[in-house]
Amino acid sequence: MPRLEPVVEDAPRGRPRDPRRREAILAAAIALVAEVGYDRMTVDALAARAGVSKPTIYRRWPGGKSEIIVDAIRAKRADGGTLPDTGTLRGDLIAYIRGATEGFDPHVAAGLIMQLQSSPELEALFREEVVCDEAARFESLLTRAAARGEIGEGVVTPLFADIPGSIIFTRSLIRNEPIDDAFVEELVDRVLLPILPVKKEQAPHVV
Repeated sequence: MPRLEPVVEDAPRGRPRDPRRREAILAAAIALVAEVGYDRMTVDALAARAGVSKPTIYRRWPGGKSEIIVDAIRAKRADGGTLPDTGTLRGDLIAYIRGATEGFDPHVAAGLIMQLQSSPELEALFREEVVCDEAARFESLLTRAAARGEIGEGVVTPLFADIPGSIIFTRSLIRNEPIDDAFVEELVDRVLLPILPVKKEQAPHVV
């Protein structure tokens, strides 16, 4: 993997921080986890890869590498912007999953998952920033669909939000198959939509 171009070191005291430096550090963190795994990634290596000093990193992320990685994940998720609103639940789910899988690196995900049990801090941050946020996003899509009358008001299993990520992880890392449009549409049409509560049809009016 090509090295990232170094960025200019910290500006003098009183000057605003260069956002490009933060972006370079977060991009370097993701690249290093993909290359060597979370456990073998060090702040020294991260500083060298991003072209900054260790104090620069610790000033921004006092908690060290677990805090950096979660911030990198948060930044990547924020790139997705607002939830899609295509006018239909099917369209929303397809658009959301497509956006969420753009740039998905299963090796980065695998490296992080392997460390969750051995790092309570990382596990807590990952659960809050990724798992809970993902569940909230799907809940928003389903709430909107219910308001449009597309699905019923029944309770949706909490497992719903776990299904896409689990299948995507298995397909990409274990089966080494692409996350293409055909796969996303099949996931939505044959797995996600069928398990949602069906809208009850109104009984015919009797005169």
